[in-house]
Amino acid sequence: MSEPITTAVVRAAELTASGLPHRAIALLRPALAADPLHPEAWCGLAAAHLDAGEPDPALEAAKRALVLGGDRSWAQRLTALALSELGRHTEAAVAARECARRAPGDWRCLVVLAEVLASDPGGRREAVAVAREATRLAPEQARTFQVLGDAALRVRDWGTAEHAYRTALRLDPSAEDVRANLATVRRKRGAPAPTASPAAEALAAAHALVWPAFSRLAAVLVIGGPLLLLAGMPRPTPATGALSGALVLLCAVIVLRPAARGRAVRRALLHLPRHRPEVAVVATAFGLALLVLVGWTAALLLGASTVQPLVVAWLCALAGGTVVVLGRTG
Repeated sequence: MSEPITTAVVRAAELTASGLPHRAIALLRPALAADPLHPEAWCGLAAAHLDAGEPDPALEAAKRALVLGGDRSWAQRLTALALSELGRHTEAAVAARECARRAPGDWRCLVVLAEVLASDPGGRREAVAVAREATRLAPEQARTFQVLGDAALRVRDWGTAEHAYRTALRLDPSAEDVRANLATVRRKRGAPAPTASPAAEALAAAHALVWPAFSRLAAVLVIGGPLLLLAGMPRPTPATGALSGALVLLCAVIVLRPAARGRAVRRALLHLPRHRPEVAVVATAFGLALLVLVGWTAALLLGASTVQPLVVAWLCALAGGTVVVLGRTG
């Protein structure tokens, strides 16, 4: 008796991500025999076949998913990748372009289009431009920068490739293939490939953890400030202080989550501001914002009715948030 197909799809995705695509295929085949009208299961099967290096059955499964509907964007991406693996580059480009046309805001479609174009010598320059657009849409995704680096590497644009690979490693320090490609780029440019020390690795991992936390903190503080101002009109009261206290607690949870990853990460987090100036600037701005916000909360609970400290806290948060946004897009 096969598992319920939705459970099988989730489990198959986990197996494929863990490098066990053949086990995912063995799981999905009987599930699809029992329920052949499940488009997500066909997509999962196509993804597993691609990961196993079997483009022919992957293309067949992706086409079945396209016919059945469901997430057509996923099915089209898989179709494009399978066609590319089969050397049918023109058809692959058509499928990838259709995916990008149907979902212009989906960075995954652009990533696949860039990969397909980069595999064809005539499309490699366009692949760089498409991958660059993917990084603009999803600057927090290491995969977009990896694909940009791969495309730039193929056209021998060493500067773009190195910058893209460095950004990808900042976002995902565990990507060894990216690290190897970065060493290749540096060798091509005539620069010695650096050997990262354990301390440098820990700092990179800490940076990859702290920057998303800064993004969340910026959103909470920049949006929360005006909301507190509205809640306290015409004059803030102790009830406003309670809301402010809840905001401070939420910020504390965001700040403390990266430190829960272990002693090595906590130690790296403490040293990070000395090695990454942008981290020091953002931490200072958000620290001042939270310090002022805590003082204002206490004052409100004791009966004060001023909003000036809230404005100061919000301006500090806005300054820190601006650095976060510039750090992600720069």
